[in-house]
Amino acid sequence: MSEFKPYISTAGVLILAAGIVLAGAGPLRGQSPSPAGGLKPGPMTTSAKDETAGGIKGRILDYETQRPLGGVEVDIAGTGLKAKSDALGAYAFPGVAVGYYALTFRLEGYYEDTRTDVIVRSGRTTFLNVRLLEARPIQEEVRVTADAFPPAPDKPVSRTEFNPEELRRDAASAGDLSRALYAVPGVVKADEEANDLIVRGGSPSENGFYIDNIFIPNINHFPQQGASGGNVSMMNMDFVESLQFLTGGFDARYGDRLSSIIEIGYREGNRETLDGQFNLSIIGFGGQAEGPLPGRKGSWMFSANRSYLDLISGMLDSDNPSDFYDLQGKVSYDLDSANRLSLLAIGGLSRTEYGRDARERFTSGTAGLTWRHLWGGEGYSDTSLSYSEIRGRESEFWEWEGGLHEQYDYGTKWLTFRSVNHLRLSPVHRLAFGIDLQQIRFRNWDDYHNAETRLRNTSAAAFLNYTVHPFAGFSLSPGLRLEYRSLSGRLGLLPRLSFSWTPAKRLSVNGAFGIYTQQLPLFLLKQDPRNVRLRDPRARHLVLGVGYLLGRDIRLSLEAYDKRYDRFPMSPIYPYYFVIDDVNGDNDRFWDFGRLIDSGEAYARGLELTLQKKISRNLYGLASLSYIRTRYKDLLGNWHNRLFDNRFVLCLSGGYKPSARWEINVRWIWSGNKAFTPVDEAKSREVGYAWTTIERIMAGHMADYQNLSLRVDRRFSFKKSNLIVFAGALNILDHQNELYRYWFPPQGGYASEYMWGVIPYIGLEFEF
Repeated sequence: MSEFKPYISTAGVLILAAGIVLAGAGPLRGQSPSPAGGLKPGPMTTSAKDETAGGIKGRILDYETQRPLGGVEVDIAGTGLKAKSDALGAYAFPGVAVGYYALTFRLEGYYEDTRTDVIVRSGRTTFLNVRLLEARPIQEEVRVTADAFPPAPDKPVSRTEFNPEELRRDAASAGDLSRALYAVPGVVKADEEANDLIVRGGSPSENGFYIDNIFIPNINHFPQQGASGGNVSMMNMDFVESLQFLTGGFDARYGDRLSSIIEIGYREGNRETLDGQFNLSIIGFGGQAEGPLPGRKGSWMFSANRSYLDLISGMLDSDNPSDFYDLQGKVSYDLDSANRLSLLAIGGLSRTEYGRDARERFTSGTAGLTWRHLWGGEGYSDTSLSYSEIRGRESEFWEWEGGLHEQYDYGTKWLTFRSVNHLRLSPVHRLAFGIDLQQIRFRNWDDYHNAETRLRNTSAAAFLNYTVHPFAGFSLSPGLRLEYRSLSGRLGLLPRLSFSWTPAKRLSVNGAFGIYTQQLPLFLLKQDPRNVRLRDPRARHLVLGVGYLLGRDIRLSLEAYDKRYDRFPMSPIYPYYFVIDDVNGDNDRFWDFGRLIDSGEAYARGLELTLQKKISRNLYGLASLSYIRTRYKDLLGNWHNRLFDNRFVLCLSGGYKPSARWEINVRWIWSGNKAFTPVDEAKSREVGYAWTTIERIMAGHMADYQNLSLRVDRRFSFKKSNLIVFAGALNILDHQNELYRYWFPPQGGYASEYMWGVIPYIGLEFEF
């Protein structure tokens, strides 16, 4: 989708000036004075009659059982405002001045928890639900003081969490959820045009997404075939309540992915009043609404978004307009105090018109129903049934056919059942167990084979994870996952093991081991009938990490990992090529590799040093330095760099809030670039074409990558509405980042293609 960049760049330039004028305007009518913000922001109390006041409400639950917690002390730091939760776990702060706050939750016998980035808006209620973790009786002396990094026993390593505000304001995401995750240590991008997540040297096909326990095959417009990336995310960032990015060593609850899991929690809609919002951004424009169900036994929320690139294509003199749409919503309903149903639906359409010459069209969607059941204070279950479908078609005008010729036409359908159960056996013993069942139906036609291929696979998995706390400050979590896939006809037993040790109040040591398998993309299996019997690719993870709390809101961590791959697909036609890395960036489908063999080996090793500061007063940020080394072995036994052997990645991301009205966010990334195959230049000039040797395959690296992005937000508060205007730019230094480097015989030297240059953008969010 190479047309995407000029649309965005030119449109951004046309409206940037108007946005800066609006953002720099003085206080508007009805706006209250700006309070200082942060963990100790000073008095912010106000009467409910204040024209720019809002409220904070929520429920407090036990982390392991989801039962309501009464008597929890809640205070808003620096304001003197305090409250206690009732028997249903509910708490409320009415009449809070507009601003940003930190809330601390305390209950005897539980770890204290501090939540930052709690935004109060005029005439609106901010809902903040919290789960508190019970302090084990044998751990009473160990780390029970409050901080901004509360413990989580079930994800001890390779875990990065984001709250909604951290995702929304990210300077380099421009409203794209996947791009907001590039700040995570060990993650690099394929190119600017796509939002692939390259996690610890793996390919984009190795990542899995879940929303509210529901499997989502791909969260993007223009989805890649057989992978998890695309051009633009279709997730509504305002619906996200929490996001956890597991970059390795994840437990037995998750399978069929070799590198990472992204677990997203969607919030519920407002159960009290009807709210609406209008959005305009670099991605497009849209609106959303939410409100209570009759009797306030539940809520609903819905959003619709449309890109505007095709609308302005004439003004931009473009003959290749692209556009995309998405719809999504969630309905939650309480059957009784122990049972709740939620319905989630997400769908998108994306397409590009290349004049009469060619066109492409993608549709994708997921609908799922989740039932949450509480086991009387001893545990809970999440059981989901979902249906997903992705369809893609590309056609090109052929003169001799007198019309559009189909290049490919495919469709994939997933029917998934997933049940995850959590049971607390005693204060020091607990279980997580369940099943995953999935049927995939795949249909493909392409002009390369001039034939239609249909495949069907049924997979089943059962998993068990046991956690024990044998002594103070230590937990051990062994697990097993049993997997079966009908296409390969193989059964696998996959062990998992993790531990977490807190030898001192501020120090933690974590580790994990696991064996993981993943079904090959059906776009590879369909290329030859014999491919369906290939063994599933396998990865072994070893992870060891150390963390230290420098303060209540500052954490330093160092993590080392080793991933060893085997049983990867290799092509005898291209014996030096690592097939699974073929889909990345704007290369949205696999070449035709024919019959494959499952003898491929690879490894990825690295170190990640991270310093994270949650917001207190005015500053927040994350700095990370990652070292990545990833290689593969070809069919002749030679080792080569994998495509994303980027070596070093340095990321500095953070922001400054001079007041409750203004915010500045910045992200700078420097990294090594992708590997490529250099040529013997003298020999290539002599023979007139690219000449290389086996030893030099993937031995070179393109020029280093750099990207500095900046975003400025300005908030306006009215009596019953709020407006956020933001402006920024991606790659503001206009650094030329190499996308491809290849030998160009006519000039007897290398030629390069480059990623996007500077891209300004502007947007707004109007709540009413």
